[in-house]
Amino acid sequence: MAPPKVRFLTRIYHPNIDKLGRICLDILKDKWSPALQIRTVLLSIQALLSAPNPDDPLANDVADHWKTDEAGAVQTGMLLIECHTLSCT
Repeated sequence: MAPPKVRFLTRIYHPNIDKLGRICLDILKDKWSPALQIRTVLLSIQALLSAPNPDDPLANDVADHWKTDEAGAVQTGMLLIECHTLSCT
């Protein structure tokens, strides 16, 4: 059985999420097991959002920004959230 296909529809400025919303998470790839529950998948995504791993990036530009200026990267992410909320393009 293959892992579920999970992605974000809204753009997320995160080193482990690419521009297409794909998520770099081991349990969605090589560490997948059919014994895992959707709850486990969602908790793992929540943990990844809280603690990005710029050393295993899917978005290299965001990872570089995170490594050189973490506060700036967080601010950029917050601005994108605000812009999305206001329906900016």
